[in-house]
Amino acid sequence: MSKTIICILVAIAAAASAQRETAEGRTALWLKQMDKNKDGKLAKDETQGLMQRFFDRNDENKDGALDKSELGALAQRLSKRQAPKQPARGRRQRAPNTAQLLKNAPEGVTIVPDLLYREGESKAWKLDLVMPEAKSDTPRPGIVFVHGGGWRNGDKRAGTFLNGALEYAQKGYVCITVNYRLVGEAPFPACVNDVKNAVRWFRAHAEKYGVDPQRIGAYGNSAGAHLVCMLGLVTRGAGLEGDGPYLDYSSQVQAVAASATPTDFTLFAGRLERLGREGGLLAGSAEGLAERGKAASPIHHVRKDAPPLLLFHGTKDKTVNVKHSDVLVEALKKEGVKEVTYLRIEGAGHGVFNQHKEKTAPAMEKFFSRILSNPTKVEFGGNSGPTESK
Repeated sequence: MSKTIICILVAIAAAASAQRETAEGRTALWLKQMDKNKDGKLAKDETQGLMQRFFDRNDENKDGALDKSELGALAQRLSKRQAPKQPARGRRQRAPNTAQLLKNAPEGVTIVPDLLYREGESKAWKLDLVMPEAKSDTPRPGIVFVHGGGWRNGDKRAGTFLNGALEYAQKGYVCITVNYRLVGEAPFPACVNDVKNAVRWFRAHAEKYGVDPQRIGAYGNSAGAHLVCMLGLVTRGAGLEGDGPYLDYSSQVQAVAASATPTDFTLFAGRLERLGREGGLLAGSAEGLAERGKAASPIHHVRKDAPPLLLFHGTKDKTVNVKHSDVLVEALKKEGVKEVTYLRIEGAGHGVFNQHKEKTAPAMEKFFSRILSNPTKVEFGGNSGPTESK
């Protein structure tokens, strides 16, 4: 047998062994986290999320419980599916193309796709604008939707964000859903620079699209929640505007709704070091990691004149611990911020917004309606720069 074939067989065996170890570890973790009665298997009411949703499919012997064998099989299937889905440079998730987007536009809604908010070599500097088709005698409020994906993946047309823009356009808002540079292209502060640039573009084109530049809100989930909090809290003096255009306009928003928000990178403990490596959000020199982590953390930009915030977080979030929102709310209140609304939802996971949409969606609709629908001037906080369209 040739050395080449032997090497290939060894590699295959190693990969299979690693997959088995991953599956065994995942099975053990599931039992540790969810096996409330410690019987070595999971009943349907002990599971959550997608495992609960597809419980019957995975319960192969139909005995009403997932035993170690069934959990192991599920873990192996997930390992096989996820193995090729960890790109080193990040990716845009599958989303409607432009033809599909325009074809499926709801009645009464106009979509202007792939507008450049900045010229240049990056393909990320695009947004989709979604607005009511009917003309209005007065400028409308605007909402910026920022996708999640761990700063590594995601797309402006991902379901929650595109659907949110479509829904709010039907309610009378002018919306943009924004792409930004993922970490595979550029680490922090690129993502913050980009979403701030997109907001400045929105204001610069406010007259053209019938937007009131004094009434712009933002919503995001997870990494997107981090970015919209930065839009609400970070002033020009922080030096995070970037080198993009429209610097005569403010990049701040007047209302922030955010779910499952990373607020303080020091709370990621061991993950902070990984975020500082090549391909991580905070990639750069080891010596500067702490400072980059601080600059990237919304909690370090809290100020008394912050805009109204509506925060959602689940107590069982395994990706971004609920403590992130707990400490941000505490800091905002300590600073004397006038309005902070916090929906801390018991038992909810990282998908808190969609998991409990019967609570979260109406709360956000009322929040934006109350804060943005009143056409009175809202002052910016901090060193924001001009806000009026020119």
